[in-house]
Amino acid sequence: MARRDRVGITDVAAKAGVSVTTVSHVLSSRRPVSEATRAKVMAIIEELDYRPNELARSMRARRTNTVGLVVPDITNPFYTAAARGLQDTLAPAGYHCIVTSTDGDPGTEREVLRQMGTRADGVVISGVGKTTADIQPVLDSGIPLVVLGADLPGGRFDVVTNADRESGAAAAQYLRDKGYRRIAFITSDDDDATAQLRVDGYRDVVGDTPELVVEESVSLEGGNRGVATLMELSEPPDAIVCVNDVVAIGAVYGAKDAGLGVPEDLAVVGFDDIEAAAMVSPRLTTMATASREHGKTAGELLLQRINDEKREPQRVVFPATLIERDSA
Repeated sequence: MARRDRVGITDVAAKAGVSVTTVSHVLSSRRPVSEATRAKVMAIIEELDYRPNELARSMRARRTNTVGLVVPDITNPFYTAAARGLQDTLAPAGYHCIVTSTDGDPGTEREVLRQMGTRADGVVISGVGKTTADIQPVLDSGIPLVVLGADLPGGRFDVVTNADRESGAAAAQYLRDKGYRRIAFITSDDDDATAQLRVDGYRDVVGDTPELVVEESVSLEGGNRGVATLMELSEPPDAIVCVNDVVAIGAVYGAKDAGLGVPEDLAVVGFDDIEAAAMVSPRLTTMATASREHGKTAGELLLQRINDEKREPQRVVFPATLIERDSA
């Protein structure tokens, strides 16, 4: 008798001694199956080299096995690492991740979210610079949502973020404990809630010193310009906290352009602990924010909500950890 070219789900069920429905539940994880049965079915799937028809499965389950990640700038190392962490979680579960970088343009983001609301099984979106109203298209669609990097209020969605205010205070306190007395902050010139929380924490330690808080673009150039602006003060700072590592590296360059030694004349502290932080000279002291772990956790929460839409929303807050290197 000629052997069929393709192994089907009925073949798996027959050899495992279970129903086709049970095999389907093992594959989809949508219904509870005992660990013994699951292990037996998975062993038969491996033995027969069974490959489900993904298109048919998605049509039956009304799923696409696709998750969207929407960020303002994928070249920002924080989002690159978070995307990798998200994929670390999603890929073993059979999900593909589609990344969209919007440049923070509200019109682009609205259109992307509208389309994902009809095409994706879930969405992870950067909440930086957003309000709950900005993510309303996804909320209206009812698909699972995780907000990354900002603590937006309300709605049935999960949040993965940092203890930003506490971290801003910790960075400023570290510099104060090291003996620095004129501590500045280079922050974002956008309406960025994360940046504002870090500034608020800094102010909890140093007080309200408006002349020492400079708003700039979140870029190398922004960090460089921020140092130039601060050095024009009648009493320049002896230390700077920067809203992220990209800005901090730009600040190190700006200090060198001004003929200043780091940290001899000007100490610099960043946020995020991106890979480049340990490669620049001097190596950057920074508040590590575990960006890859943010992505992994976002993926875990999203999968949980895909499989249990009634689950209560969760809020996961990662504390930042001081990584002491050479710049401060």
